[in-house]
Amino acid sequence: MPQFSLSPKLTTRLVVAWLFLSLSHFSQAAIHSDLPDLGAPDLVTYTPEKEKALGRAFSTTLHTQFAMIQDPTLLDYIRQIGARITSKTASHRSYRFYVIDRPEINAFAGPNGIIGLHAGLILAARSEDELASVIAHEIAHVTQHHLSRRFDYQNSNTAATIASLIAAILVGSQNPSAGMATIMGSAGLNIQQQLKNSRLHENEADHFGIRYLSEAGYNPYAMGDFFGRLARESQYDEFTLPEILRTHPVSADRLARADDRAQQMPKTTQQRAFKKDTLTLMKLRLRNLKNQPASQVTQKTYTPAQRCYQKNHQAWLEQAATQVAYSLKCLDQADKASPQSPYFKLLAAQIQIRLAQPQALQTLRYLSELYPGNAAIALTQANALAEFDSKQAAINLLTERLVEFEHQGAFYERLARYYSQQNDDFGTHYYLALQEEHLGNIEKAHYLARQAETFLTAEMRKKNAKLERLKSRLEQYR
Repeated sequence: MPQFSLSPKLTTRLVVAWLFLSLSHFSQAAIHSDLPDLGAPDLVTYTPEKEKALGRAFSTTLHTQFAMIQDPTLLDYIRQIGARITSKTASHRSYRFYVIDRPEINAFAGPNGIIGLHAGLILAARSEDELASVIAHEIAHVTQHHLSRRFDYQNSNTAATIASLIAAILVGSQNPSAGMATIMGSAGLNIQQQLKNSRLHENEADHFGIRYLSEAGYNPYAMGDFFGRLARESQYDEFTLPEILRTHPVSADRLARADDRAQQMPKTTQQRAFKKDTLTLMKLRLRNLKNQPASQVTQKTYTPAQRCYQKNHQAWLEQAATQVAYSLKCLDQADKASPQSPYFKLLAAQIQIRLAQPQALQTLRYLSELYPGNAAIALTQANALAEFDSKQAAINLLTERLVEFEHQGAFYERLARYYSQQNDDFGTHYYLALQEEHLGNIEKAHYLARQAETFLTAEMRKKNAKLERLKSRLEQYR
């Protein structure tokens, strides 16, 4: 199992961060059944500006200190579940969903609406309802301001170091190094303990999360069922206790409360029959990405359509470029048997691009009309345009769709690549700057924006409003 270790440089930065942190004390009192909405604006928390600054630094830490799953299809699937749930929160804030390439069964809610899921959690979920229940729980941590209620964030200049500390504990390790503990003494352990979810906060997150889950059309019992199953499976061996049960402690009382809360929810009429099949495809996709094929015993439980998907996706990952490596016929059969799912046809289109078959364009136009909000389809359609039409056509498509997908860093990266292939230095640096801004790396974004400016004539610079808007926005972050 991979272990996260703190480098000497990062340890020093975290020690400095500790000097600026003031940890708020919170009550461990039992939660009442008539919970108030503790996400109300009268709470004493850090300001929205400081939260955004911490969120940017946290995002940078995630993408520089940890391995991330960047597969557009899997990420779009997770983000669509998240969007379905966040639409029920009556919150106007934006959320970002990331998948961390770690085997532990864990998830976390970071600053400024950042939700992280470990790959191990996705593989452990037996249904989309279970997966959605964890996402709903973490979203509730955000709506109830749990992280900000634990920190009195006092100095915006320490955002990067504070974010590194939070990430190290939330994502990487529940036991900071001995050297760290020695330097920071008992206060260091206190920081770690404060970040671990309190019983009060866990009950709040269950309470509101179950409501969001039900209103989004998912099974409200899934949250208690998932946590309860994980607890039962590890009850005789504390060394196999899933990380999510260490950071989100489960008790009989908590499970009973979750069950009572679920009983209060109206019966949903929005259940989607293909949810389990979709999760299975995403788990197969994730196992392929991690080069961890299912065992022969497990493979026997898959349907022919699922085995077809796994085989074709594996060949595509291996960049097979011959027709014999694929089975487009079985993908077509699977698609006809599951017309409500875009994933068989999308994989077929990706294979058609690999095999230089222009009919991929027609397939993707059809998919984009049916699923206009699917980022993976838009990115694949851009690939097809770049391959069979022109790089400019791909650029035009992605530029038009940026309004819908402004929080998708892959769009900026892809635009930068297409501009680079056209030898357009301004476009390349401009979109790389947007990508770094998206990741929260403001200093690098500043540098790339300045580089982009050098490729414009004085007259063009005056007319280039988008670069000026980017520069102005970056200045506001300082």
